Amino acid sequence: MKKIFKYILVSLMPIYLIVTLALYAPETGNIKCTRVHIELADSLETHFTSVKEIQREIMDKGINPIGKLYSRINTEKMENVLKKNQLIASAECFKTPCGTVHIRLTQRIPILRVISNGENYYIDKDAQIMPTSGNFTAYLPLATGYINKAYAKNKLYPLACFLDQDEFWNAQIEQIYVSPEQEIELIPRVGDNLILLGKIDNFERKLANLRCLYEQALPKVGWNKYDTINIKYENQVICTRRAL
Repeated sequence: MKKIFKYILVSLMPIYLIVTLALYAPETGNIKCTRVHIELADSLETHFTSVKEIQREIMDKGINPIGKLYSRINTEKMENVLKKNQLIASAECFKTPCGTVHIRLTQRIPILRVISNGENYYIDKDAQIMPTSGNFTAYLPLATGYINKAYAKNKLYPLACFLDQDEFWNAQIEQIYVSPEQEIELIPRVGDNLILLGKIDNFERKLANLRCLYEQALPKVGWNKYDTINIKYENQVICTRRAL
């Protein structure tokens, strides 16, 4: 009987706590916001915006909750306003019983910078256009040449993802140039040569062939022996010697 009684007591405990909280907890709607806590979750990695700028934004957009009753603070509206900031990937706003409204933000993460047709912007990890910021410049491959935004999002984005995720190529490629015929030229960080990728199709296979050259041949003959390295054609790497 004692075991049954203990089991019943333990089972009823959560119900007791819920009822107690419902009866004795203060009406949260009557709590007044006295503080806003802003957290930039990835501030150690990217610095496109800052807590001060977010503070200024909530003031300018008329969503500052300080001094307002909880019943008059619409956290969903705050989230929607902050999500319109093109540097912000996600926003979460919530209230706590102590009078603090928390704002938790994550910044968008760029993987490619594009300068073309008088425009200067990033492509982020979700293939979306992202503006540059005066606060911070990301150290990324730079794409120049004849690039419209559709080409950047649909064609250059897969290449940028590949470079971002591959440690070897992330350290190698500094610039991407797109010709009027939409052929790709790559400028490496190491060595004074031009890589002719050609059409962006099958770029992974082409770069795999180039990596074999990098790892097996160039360390022996020298990184600056060749002026151009042509990997346009399937299973071919054509090197043109530098003029003496």
